Amino acid sequence: MFNLFKSKPDITKAIKPKPKRRISFFNWRSTNPSFVKQNETYKLAINTDPDNANKILRSQARTISVSNSLASGFFETLTSEILGEQGLILDVTSGNATLDKKIEKMFFDWELDCCPYGIYDFEDIEEMAVIGFYRDGEVFARLHKEDGLKIELIDANLIDNNYTNEAKNIKCGIERAKDSLTPLFYYIRKSDRELLKIPASEMIHIKKPLIPQQYRGISKMASSIIDIEDKDRLRTSELDRATLASKITGFFIRKNDDGVDFDENGNELATNELPIPTKAEVGKMGVIDEDMDVKFVESHAPTNIEYYLKSTDREVARSLGVSYHTYTGDLREVNYSSIRQGTTSERRSFRRFQGFLRRKFHTPIFKAWLEAELLRGNITPNEYKKVAPNFTFKPQGWDYIDPTKEVNANKTAIDSGFKSITEVLREKGIEHDNFISDLNKDLEIVELLSKIKQIKEIKP
Repeated sequence: MFNLFKSKPDITKAIKPKPKRRISFFNWRSTNPSFVKQNETYKLAINTDPDNANKILRSQARTISVSNSLASGFFETLTSEILGEQGLILDVTSGNATLDKKIEKMFFDWELDCCPYGIYDFEDIEEMAVIGFYRDGEVFARLHKEDGLKIELIDANLIDNNYTNEAKNIKCGIERAKDSLTPLFYYIRKSDRELLKIPASEMIHIKKPLIPQQYRGISKMASSIIDIEDKDRLRTSELDRATLASKITGFFIRKNDDGVDFDENGNELATNELPIPTKAEVGKMGVIDEDMDVKFVESHAPTNIEYYLKSTDREVARSLGVSYHTYTGDLREVNYSSIRQGTTSERRSFRRFQGFLRRKFHTPIFKAWLEAELLRGNITPNEYKKVAPNFTFKPQGWDYIDPTKEVNANKTAIDSGFKSITEVLREKGIEHDNFISDLNKDLEIVELLSKIKQIKEIKP
């Protein structure tokens, strides 16, 4: 008989559930490199504190900026492209033309006497600031407000990188407020035993940071230092090798080297061999022993070195934000389309930096100057209120790459309503008021010439 009350086996225990399949939505090859590439790949994850690297990168960039011809030329090109012939020019638009001209003239006169030591004018300071930002990654400008405003550029090396005190929230010579990014003081190393403490209200510090919490800036040349140095070393070694090869004509090789015979006392036995010549002279031939042969040095012609040098220059130019032909001056492979594309891209980068320089450097300086002039009584409070929110600094424009095509394009854009004349003037760096003034002067000349022509026609 069947046992109806016998317990049934637990099926759920017998059947094991299948493990859930783990789905990986992202997979980066660098997180799981092959055995061959493990060491190099994992080294990429070892990052250095930018503030600790600031000093050595600055020193390396300074060396390259004066020892490498292309890097030195880059800084000359940089200042001329960004600052132009006159630097960034103050443009006041308070609505009162008389007041605008007064302030602009006062500031222009101050620019000639803005240095506390009477050595540099404002254009010199602008140029050093641009070079310092790209080369050192940061610029320090101290504002002296005792008797009017004076500007002193502080060498980045003087802001002591080694002065750090975690208890006081001081790092690399800069003290910040607790739990804040706001700087309080800057410490200038005057000597081994003397530190000068400067309030942040007297210092303008512009820098190129990689992370928000960074104290010091990083050189714009940081990523290209190794490439520039490797290229220079290769070129120098190849040049030395070619020079050595050109100075050594050849070698003498003995055909049958049976060794040298010695007597019982160890002295070399005399032979009847002819002397081996050590110099090659034009128009003269020497006689050598029949057992000797001459092997001339082959001329040195390295392969692919030109391609390596050119590709390295392209990479360096890209890291510096300029085109290859601007960095090297090599225009052999340039046509209108390529030079227009490269120039347009780098000019956009230059305009961005001009805006950065205007916001971080020129605007704070002008506001400090305006306050100083107010305190000295050179301007009234009413004039200060009108000027303070209504000013800017206008950078230079650039010449057309192809004047005919670009002027016609602007004319078509203006006629079609896609552009205004003011916008075209702004692209060229021409001030609106100056343009109107020039047109009025031209109108006076045209009227004067018209009167002269009428007089000549009346004259019998």
